[in-house]
Amino acid sequence: MFAQAVALAFGMAGAAAQAADPVIEFYNANLDHYFVTISAAEADGIDRGAAGPGWHRTARVFGAYADALLAPPDAVPVCRFYGNVADGGPNSHFYTADPLECAAVKRDPGWHFEGIAFHARLPVGGACPAATVPVLRNYNRRFAQADSNHRYTTDGDLHVEMTAIGWAAEGTVMCADSGITTPARAARVVVSGLSEFTSGCEQLDTPGVMYTNAEVEPFLAVNPRAPDNLIGVWQQDRWSNGSARGLVAAASFDGGRSWQLSAAPFSRCTGGTPGNNGDFRRASDPWVTFSPNGAAFQIALAVGRALEDGSLNALAVSRSRDGGVTWETPILVRQDADPMLNDKETIAADPTDARYVYVIWDRVDLTTEAEGPTWFARTADGGDTWEPARIIYNPGAVRSTLNNQIVVLPDGTLINFFTEFDNSPGAAQPRLRLLRSADKGVTWSAPVDVATVMSAGTRDPDTGTRIRDGTNLGQITVDRQGRLFVVWQDARTAGDARDAVLISRSTDGGLAWSAPAQVSPDLGTQAFTPAIAIARDGTIGVTYYDLRNNTADPATLPTDYWLARSTDGVHWSETHVDGPFDLAIAPNANGIFLGDYQGLATMGNTFVPFYARTNTGNTSNRTDIVAAFFP
Repeated sequence: MFAQAVALAFGMAGAAAQAADPVIEFYNANLDHYFVTISAAEADGIDRGAAGPGWHRTARVFGAYADALLAPPDAVPVCRFYGNVADGGPNSHFYTADPLECAAVKRDPGWHFEGIAFHARLPVGGACPAATVPVLRNYNRRFAQADSNHRYTTDGDLHVEMTAIGWAAEGTVMCADSGITTPARAARVVVSGLSEFTSGCEQLDTPGVMYTNAEVEPFLAVNPRAPDNLIGVWQQDRWSNGSARGLVAAASFDGGRSWQLSAAPFSRCTGGTPGNNGDFRRASDPWVTFSPNGAAFQIALAVGRALEDGSLNALAVSRSRDGGVTWETPILVRQDADPMLNDKETIAADPTDARYVYVIWDRVDLTTEAEGPTWFARTADGGDTWEPARIIYNPGAVRSTLNNQIVVLPDGTLINFFTEFDNSPGAAQPRLRLLRSADKGVTWSAPVDVATVMSAGTRDPDTGTRIRDGTNLGQITVDRQGRLFVVWQDARTAGDARDAVLISRSTDGGLAWSAPAQVSPDLGTQAFTPAIAIARDGTIGVTYYDLRNNTADPATLPTDYWLARSTDGVHWSETHVDGPFDLAIAPNANGIFLGDYQGLATMGNTFVPFYARTNTGNTSNRTDIVAAFFP
């Protein structure tokens, strides 16, 4: 057990070298537990795995006193307890500076007193003394499940967020030295690194241009029960003629300050073999989601070659139980041979029921590309098994769907958002539509129209080179009140001359939609590839690229990335995220390509754009994946 391992390996020693020492916080995603220690030796041992697997520093610290002789005269001892399950306590530690509380817990046979953890000061008259800050405590209220745990923080916003996700707020329990604070997070963090794939790892792939070190098409998810745990995914080493060598994932346990990379075995370059369902030469279309119990699910389109000569393609799902550090053997929810292609899949965990996770996609015959029904698969046991895939919507002859995405309303209703195409000659423009399901995907409604899509597509204004963007696609999200929002790029507000970013909303579960309104400013330039997310306080955030800083130089294509925020969906405030960077050096995959979509998520009220950018002039490392943070 955790406490026994810590006690045997380190005891409670750790003499202070200064008046105040950092109390270091750890998190274990598998247990959903937090733990703090002031002992550097104990912390180093946890880093080495002495307390068991899955523990990671969160980067959050507060100041206390390891040595009573160096503590201020008004500092009091902080008691440390371990709740032993065998004696009726929880598998957790507990700290208190309240002498009455300490004495009461000592009398409880379910708790073992482990000694004085450190010394801290107490509030006086409800306020912390000068040069100190409140240490706030949250409680997960799982004592009945022998899973009780507390979190201690000096971050008031984090305390509010922990309360919002269900942890009880227990207020100020001690006062920390204000001279020791949590390290600041950079406004932008480069998450990706240079490729670790070896040349030829695909094994006899078809010809094409390999853009080594090019990362594209990222997506991001935040653990709903641990606000500092994020997982991002992207394509690594993009091919010009489809897909990439593999998909890479990155996990953060400290709110995006640091990241560790991993990879599910979706393709040969990431460890795929015939024995682990990963014997594919390429992978594409990464998407990631978190269940309410903290399990993460990542999906990939895995392909045998460049989709030719009868090669196989499959939709593969891998689960992570430790916050994105390791990934289980993929499960193939659907597999076909060329010319049948399973395409543009997404995955969504049900936030109202951890048993259910949904996969949605279109399946098209590449010989005609004329028909593409919507297919659906789900797990009802948290990812252990998957039900057979099936068609849930067939738009009919010479019609197809694309970009299917599921979101879940607070009452559990599923919404599948997609674009529908009429592929007959002279057909009308595509439509954004949706289906509804009130029974976890067993049955689905007739389609509901959201809007007509009037995308013009984006091109380099100087050379005419196509930019492969989010043309005819869109993103959907839902807020905590059940309001739905959709964004897409559309040329209607500029006389069909150039795309802007538009938004529409529904307040009745997707049955009726507002008229499209423009998000990006009207600057006479193209804006493209929007993403959307809603903060906990209801603020709407939309990210997009645009070309407002482009010059007349045909050799370069200066591009910027933006975040627009609104409290009402009508009035928008724009913030510069990144750029200008030279989009012209991005991989060319049927157009200049950073991805058909980009990621945007929120940590409480902080927006986290997760996007691809180019490294201007650096053709040996054309692109990177970046996380940015906007409270």
